Amino acid sequence: MECKEQTMTSVLDIAGILEEEEVDLQRHYTEEEREALFEAYADACAADDLEEAHRLAKIMPITPHWAKIIAKVMGKEYLRETFNITHANEEFGEGWLDEA
Repeated sequence: MECKEQTMTSVLDIAGILEEEEVDLQRHYTEEEREALFEAYADACAADDLEEAHRLAKIMPITPHWAKIIAKVMGKEYLRETFNITHANEEFGEGWLDEA
C-alpha cells in the first residue's frame, strides 16, 4: 500500500494540486487525479486533519446526481461557490444550473 500511496501523492504533486492556494471549482481532473484526491482526502480524515479534508472535499468533482440535489436543497449559488460541478456540466450541459 505504501508504494501506491506514494504514487497517488506523486500524481497530485506533479499536477500541483496539493500546493494550490485557491480552490479551482471548474478544474477537470483525470481519473488518476480523482483517485489520488480521494486517497489524500481519506488520509487527511484518518489523521484528523479536518481543514485539509474539507479543502480536498471541495475540489473533488461531485456526481451529477448530488449536484442536482444540492442545487435544489441548498441553492444554485451555494453549489457553484462550494463544489466542483464539472461532471454535472459534462452530463447536463454547461447551462443546466441556470435552467434548473
